[in-house]
Amino acid sequence: MKRHLKSMRLGLSLLAGLGVCAPALAQEKRPIELAMGGYFTQSLNLVNANKRDEANFEDEVIAQNGEIYFKAKTDLPNGGVIGVRIELEAEGSSDDFIDEHYLYLKGDWGKVILGAENGVGHLMQVRAPRFVPGLKMFDNSVTEKIIEDVYDFQFEDENVIEDAHMSTKLEHISGDANKLSYLTPKVGGLQMAVSYTPNNRDRNGGKNNVATSQRTRDGVSGDKVQHDIVELAMRYSGFYRGVGFRLSYSEVDAKSYDSPTNPKSTSNGLQVYWDDWVLGANLSKYNGLDQLPGTAYEDSASIETLNYALKYKRGDSYWGVGVTQSEESELQQPGHATNYEEIMIGGGKKITDGVQLGYYYQVTEVDRPFATQDEKRSAEADVFGLTLALSF
Repeated sequence: MKRHLKSMRLGLSLLAGLGVCAPALAQEKRPIELAMGGYFTQSLNLVNANKRDEANFEDEVIAQNGEIYFKAKTDLPNGGVIGVRIELEAEGSSDDFIDEHYLYLKGDWGKVILGAENGVGHLMQVRAPRFVPGLKMFDNSVTEKIIEDVYDFQFEDENVIEDAHMSTKLEHISGDANKLSYLTPKVGGLQMAVSYTPNNRDRNGGKNNVATSQRTRDGVSGDKVQHDIVELAMRYSGFYRGVGFRLSYSEVDAKSYDSPTNPKSTSNGLQVYWDDWVLGANLSKYNGLDQLPGTAYEDSASIETLNYALKYKRGDSYWGVGVTQSEESELQQPGHATNYEEIMIGGGKKITDGVQLGYYYQVTEVDRPFATQDEKRSAEADVFGLTLALSF
């Protein structure tokens, strides 16, 4: 009964918001503004990894990351805006060809997002600065899969290092699953936000989020699914004696069907900037990721990931250095079972509007202190890369 009442309240709140805009739409036919944009990054990488027996890892790796988006919006007579955004992956698997797709309403009262979009726990994060065109230090958007495959190869094991070991983003629990989000307007530099996701059955954002929880006859749980996922976030921006700063806190809580373990993630971010310098850091903690549907974190109890970077810009050129460190505790092992460390140096230069050239050198290491004598305890891999990033 409580769940039905909660769903009714959410539905009535949304209808009330749409009701405010409906009369304005009926009064006058407004022009709709259409736009298309996107980005594409192509990279060339030289990988130096430990050899395994008689097998070698491919030294030259060509990788890319891109997205194309379509958006439409129209201004309302009362001063608000209603719009839609649809994003298409320029690379990747067929089951995630359509990425985020959602409708939004915004005005002096804030912004409402309804549909398949990341939650505010991810959207409101303050992170380390980017200093290589097309590559996010806090996300490893280009080199992530390279690093994953390198260590799977070296340890002869799957899912040794995954996204949460290398990034501080908070999108693992709800992903792009259909959700309702509200962001307040900024007041004195402070902005608050909340997201509600009924369930994460389809974290790639399908047509709907219909899901069931059903036990099999022998009492074993069916597919892992979380429900009633709530995300809270705040971000504050300000200046003090010529120095700008931004702070953020994000939290994502979920309830698991047929399991006492409820995934939870938190994130604290800080960024300070003055003149041509930017210093940023983010600390994220992930608990219970082993409960996620289709998870690659089957043995993970918790992962704590810290990322920080310093960037310097001069004209059309910029340089930076960043560090990522993570410690994972596994369900079967006490203490830290998997440690990951990464150091990256690099930079970039604007060639012309929308075109940037980048370069970087990335040193990574994985340590598994609880491995047996017959198992591999540590491994290293270096990546040197060039990127060509276009945005349009």
